[in-house]
Amino acid sequence: MRYYILLFLVILFAGPVAAQNETDEVIFKAMQDEMKRTQEQLVLPNMEKPFYISYSVARSRQFEVAGVLGGIINSTVSDWGTVCGAQLLLGDYQHTNDTRYVGQSPKIGSASELDYDMLRRSFWILSDAVYKYALQEDAAKKSYLKTNPLSPEIAALPELTKADPIKKIVERKKTFNIDQEKWEKIVSEVSAIFKEYKDIYNSSVGVVGTEIDFYKQTSEGVTLKQPMSYVTFYASGYVLTEDGVKINDSYSVLAATPDDLPSLEELKKGVRAFAEDLLKLKTVPVIDEYYSGPVLFEGAASSAIFTGNLLHQGGLFALRTQLGQKQPQTLENRVGRKIIDSRLTVKNYTTLDKYNGVDLLGAYEIDAEGVVPAKEMTLVENGILKMFLNGRIPTLKAPKSTGSSRFLATGSDIVYVTAPGTIHIQVDKGMKQEKMKKALIKAAKEEGLDYAYIVRDFGGLASHIYKVDVKDGSETQVRFGTVGGINLSKMKRMLQISSKENVSNYILNRQTLSSLIYPASILIEDVEINENKPSKEKTPALTFPLQRD
Repeated sequence: MRYYILLFLVILFAGPVAAQNETDEVIFKAMQDEMKRTQEQLVLPNMEKPFYISYSVARSRQFEVAGVLGGIINSTVSDWGTVCGAQLLLGDYQHTNDTRYVGQSPKIGSASELDYDMLRRSFWILSDAVYKYALQEDAAKKSYLKTNPLSPEIAALPELTKADPIKKIVERKKTFNIDQEKWEKIVSEVSAIFKEYKDIYNSSVGVVGTEIDFYKQTSEGVTLKQPMSYVTFYASGYVLTEDGVKINDSYSVLAATPDDLPSLEELKKGVRAFAEDLLKLKTVPVIDEYYSGPVLFEGAASSAIFTGNLLHQGGLFALRTQLGQKQPQTLENRVGRKIIDSRLTVKNYTTLDKYNGVDLLGAYEIDAEGVVPAKEMTLVENGILKMFLNGRIPTLKAPKSTGSSRFLATGSDIVYVTAPGTIHIQVDKGMKQEKMKKALIKAAKEEGLDYAYIVRDFGGLASHIYKVDVKDGSETQVRFGTVGGINLSKMKRMLQISSKENVSNYILNRQTLSSLIYPASILIEDVEINENKPSKEKTPALTFPLQRD
């Protein structure tokens, strides 16, 4: 038994191995043929057979070009790598051996060349190890439930919903072109910009991208292929204040393919603006007193408030507690009740791939469990919570799958989580964007304040915070302010909400490709901003090379 446990752990943490010249036919045939053998033959004496089997394959390749001050320090394009995964469940849909309720299964790297026999061997190794692990997990689960019975409501819930048989082969809509020489020139030229900024330390510029094809075959008759790709252009660096405080910041642009990134001139413009903003933070005034009053959140700060409150574990996503774990705080008991401002309605789109001219990276046609989602779902209507997004693990308030199991944006593993496609936060009777600052000043005057604040980005010490004089509306950038947490209770009655919409793509929780359509600004009352006293760095022993005469 010790051998099998060790084997299972080796498989679980095995890394991907490169593969080339694969075809869909080879992958699907290997999965189907090995699954048939598993269904017919995988059983130990006096033990039950699996009732559910799922095989997955992730094929991926990555590239990265990184530069510093006009020189290239890294330029790589990987070969295609192949990772196989397997999930086997005992019991039935009502009661399985599963105790964790997470979309992760053991993996194993396949051969460097995609080969039918090697793929079958990979699934054979996985199936054997996972089956033995499932038997152990099932015995442990039954023993635990004898002394720790579930509540009648939870016990009556199925532990897996059925999926209809379906074959869905989604092909890539855009070619993922990797022009290594082109990007070396761009990164070299853009990174050289930092030679002009001698007070910015440890600057770097780069582009990194991943192209993935996910494949899945299940014993229920689900056959799917789902492509994914993304690329990020980034710049980063830090400055030191006169008293030794280190301020780190970064700039990034996310797109589906390298060809979708902005032009060289646009990238230069963005990086220069980033460098200028970072440099300003060295000398702008420090927040040195407590503030409580209205605050206007614009752009990235507005986005962060919505995602932080609605799009996290326990937010608008259903969550079934792992066996033996404490129930986390969720919104399940608030279905049918108001959770945000009555002017707001929150919808989830799945197949929508463009909005106001912006490509939406959150678009998908079938989820990671083989469920085709509705194109549009209303999660919150006029502030009232209506439903949750969920996968195939039922909860009391989300008994069915909404087709919201999304593959993680990594080719080194095969994991899926409950996540949205594109979230659209719609506002009814919002205020024109150009009037939002006036509303802030008006609210501050009514509270007898001499000034108020605008927050345009949350970035720790690099947060973009501006002090607004209520007499003339002038803005002064400030630093080192800690903005008090904006929770749902503060979002139930906002002072004003902009009618203008912003559209952004991002990797939600650093896991899944998603998109967000949201109000460009929101005005919230009774927000606290406190002074922050960050730690200080020691002065470098040697002078930074760009600062030497």
